Amino acid sequence: MSIFSGSDKSTSGQSYIDPEALGLIDVNREFKTHLGIEDTLFNRFSAKEVHELLEQSGMFEMLQFRGFQKTKLEIHGISEVDNRIYIKTEENEILVHMRLKFSDFLFKKINESFPMIYIDWLLSQNVRLGKLGEKKKLFEGQEYPGLNIMNEITSFIRLLSGKIGAAGAFNIPEYFHDAVLFHKNFRYLSPEKEGEFRALLRCFKKENLRSLSGAIHSGKILDRQTAAVYSWSYGEMVSATNPFLEKSLFDEQYDSMVARISETREFSRID
Repeated sequence: MSIFSGSDKSTSGQSYIDPEALGLIDVNREFKTHLGIEDTLFNRFSAKEVHELLEQSGMFEMLQFRGFQKTKLEIHGISEVDNRIYIKTEENEILVHMRLKFSDFLFKKINESFPMIYIDWLLSQNVRLGKLGEKKKLFEGQEYPGLNIMNEITSFIRLLSGKIGAAGAFNIPEYFHDAVLFHKNFRYLSPEKEGEFRALLRCFKKENLRSLSGAIHSGKILDRQTAAVYSWSYGEMVSATNPFLEKSLFDEQYDSMVARISETREFSRID
């Protein structure tokens, strides 16, 4: 059983969210769909209110800086806890697509549940640079170059978290480069995964991100401790806005384990 019944992410041949393998489980069992929620976020926030939060985050200012002077906002309410947000051009081309879900989650480490925003899907794309696709190598999973608006997206989600009464947000990056983008404001819930991730960044600190991510996902990175090809695995990344949750999840024991693993794990590239 998945935490949520539907996802916009590709499964890549495996169950994307396995409650038995993760450190948090959705405890909301009923996702009721109602008429009239299509233009509201979580059946609580109007398009105008969402627009204001996006404006506070600097989203529209950055999109204008990227050359998109006029944009339109669309909210597609799937249910009270499952919504899509689109920012499009006047020609109806998608610039930003977020699928956000909201529910209570049980954190196994502390055996307490908190309301959280789950980032099921996140896409930003500069559709005006689409023709560069043949000339410029894109990241795995990309159709167009990104808009480089991760700071604005994170700011929006944290503002939304405060408005809706969530304790924070989490996501499960599909690719290594996605995790790098999130890592400024999110940390892996698992200290082993966080340490491993930081070790990869340390071992390849001079490597181009696109090249490194490509190498990781094409089986060209070697775990020097086991002499085996490194296999990328999914994991939840959390950004807590609740101080108690932040301190409980990322305590001294967590920091100590992360430091030990990140400083001792060694990886090399297969030529």
